[in-house]
Amino acid sequence: ILACIIQFKQTQYNLTTQRASTATNNMDETTSKQLMFFIFGRPGAGKSSISEEAVRNNLKQYQYLPLDLDVCVPQWMRDNFSKGVYPTLQQRAEFSSNACQYINNEIRIAHHQNTTITRQSIIPIISFSFVNTDLRTAFRDAFPHAQWILVDTNKHLAEERILAREGHFYKGGASSSPSTSSNGTNNETKKCNDNSSEWEFQPVDFPHIVLDGCDTVEVNAKRIVEYIERQIVDSN
Repeated sequence: ILACIIQFKQTQYNLTTQRASTATNNMDETTSKQLMFFIFGRPGAGKSSISEEAVRNNLKQYQYLPLDLDVCVPQWMRDNFSKGVYPTLQQRAEFSSNACQYINNEIRIAHHQNTTITRQSIIPIISFSFVNTDLRTAFRDAFPHAQWILVDTNKHLAEERILAREGHFYKGGASSSPSTSSNGTNNETKKCNDNSSEWEFQPVDFPHIVLDGCDTVEVNAKRIVEYIERQIVDSN
């Protein structure tokens, strides 16, 4: 019986990863080569605020497209976050597939709404924590030409900012008491939740730019704009 259960879970996970892979492979070729920038870091690092400020200081001949992937987090996952339950590997694979498609669709919509500029003149600035290496890998595979910018903050400062903000579904790391998850296998989610490393920001093992998260939003936004300008010049 145990062997059958293990085989079932493995088959279920394989189907999920196949769906994610198919979604990545079906990405528009133009989008996969699109110049775009992922701003990532610990929850509470200030990624969204920096992205929004950068958009306000954009270049007129280009259209910055700010995309906060928090909008892709389904309600059941938000509810689990509020209980201190972190999504499983399978759930993260499903999220990655949907979020990659969201990015692709938003770029298409932006181009249709402004046909006076080329599609390559649309510069997506995408913000999300990307705590786990599997999430980073999925998006790097889908968008291999993207540039990654880390807003580097220590754990203590990030937690202070999380406690200070209002209206956000993420309230911090896993709780010490067991929680009941929704929309998933309880045992699997609890096992994931018991592993505190799932909540830690994993080391970054690929090329990226680093911003000091202790600097002001305005300073870091200016640095991002300057960096994007250099990348645009280099790509022409």
